[in-house]
Amino acid sequence: MKVLKCRPGFLWCLVFALVLAAIPRNRELTTESFPLPTSPADQLPRTEVVEDTIQRNTTLVATLVDYKIPVAVANELADLIKPVFDVRKLRSGNPFRLEKEIDGTLKAFEYKIDDESVLKVEKEADSYAAKVDKLDLQMHEATLTTEIRTSLWEALAANQPKGEYLVTELVNMYQWEVDFSTEIQPGDQIRLIVEEFSHDGKFVKWGKIRGAELVNEGHLYRAFLFRDSYYDEKGVALKRAMLASPLKFNPRISSGFTSRRMHPILGTARPHLATDYAAPTGAPVVAVANGTVTFAGWNAGYGNLVQIKHANGLTSGYAHLSHIGAGVHAGRGIKQGDLVGLVGQTGLATGPHLHFMMASKGTPINPVPTLKKGEPAPPIQGSAKAEFAKQIAPMQLELEAALASN
Repeated sequence: MKVLKCRPGFLWCLVFALVLAAIPRNRELTTESFPLPTSPADQLPRTEVVEDTIQRNTTLVATLVDYKIPVAVANELADLIKPVFDVRKLRSGNPFRLEKEIDGTLKAFEYKIDDESVLKVEKEADSYAAKVDKLDLQMHEATLTTEIRTSLWEALAANQPKGEYLVTELVNMYQWEVDFSTEIQPGDQIRLIVEEFSHDGKFVKWGKIRGAELVNEGHLYRAFLFRDSYYDEKGVALKRAMLASPLKFNPRISSGFTSRRMHPILGTARPHLATDYAAPTGAPVVAVANGTVTFAGWNAGYGNLVQIKHANGLTSGYAHLSHIGAGVHAGRGIKQGDLVGLVGQTGLATGPHLHFMMASKGTPINPVPTLKKGEPAPPIQGSAKAEFAKQIAPMQLELEAALASN
């Protein structure tokens, strides 16, 4: 028998051909689709929250547009807000918060009007709603102690939130007792019991000072709030007929009352029958007591001058003013603490200062001791005295404890 021999390559080709012939030619290949996995970014809320403060010389509309809110929407919101808040009273520095979608749709807007009020705008379906909410403030009494090293401002304003308010209140309380422009010294001590308001645990503002102790050059001055006025521990009102100074902050006495002084401009020796307070131009000058304006205008070497007639034959004069207060004119009644004008250097003056004069029945008198002698108001009498004593007793203990711990 004859045996046929095949080459290896030919044999493999034959096997491959038989396999192809066995596959059905009309079968179609199909594919199946599966959902792609979602990325973490796609699962995040498609909103953006912005917190900022109102810039100077801007408007509500401009502020919203700066953060990509469409102009039409910004104008719509401004009109919507008008019935509940005057948008012209937007204050630079006040904080706001807005929430918007990625496409620019505004969802919510909040603006802090003041320490107690918040403007809120929220999207409801296809429209917006605006309202002003009052914050629910919590109040408690705080005790503060400090020592003056350089100035009253440094002791309170620099070390407390909104401390400038405390400075102003303290000066107003003691303005009949202490001349804060000349008498405050390093080492003087201050202890206060003051209302502190907070919201959600965060400080918001100070309220009324309910009790205070001021140690000035070793002398202790106490003050307690009772029926909207301040009294010492004996029930004697702090308010007097005259303020201790016509200036409240930072000035110093640059030239005192004397019968003979070398005039800095004229170069001759002459009486200086007044007290000069060195102070920056524009510092407010106030009336030391109730009275009637007898002169307000230009007076040669005195420059801009205001003269006031008080009770018991006393008069006061305020010279070298840069400006006389609005509405201050001869014949007008004026109250203690009312603005007389602003410090300047008009007339014969080498620098900005207040030339302050006083006279008794036409005779010049030294203003500094005269102001210190102002008659106090009558003390608390009758049943009110017992009520006063009961009210201040715990505050006295608290102030004593603060002194001991300090």
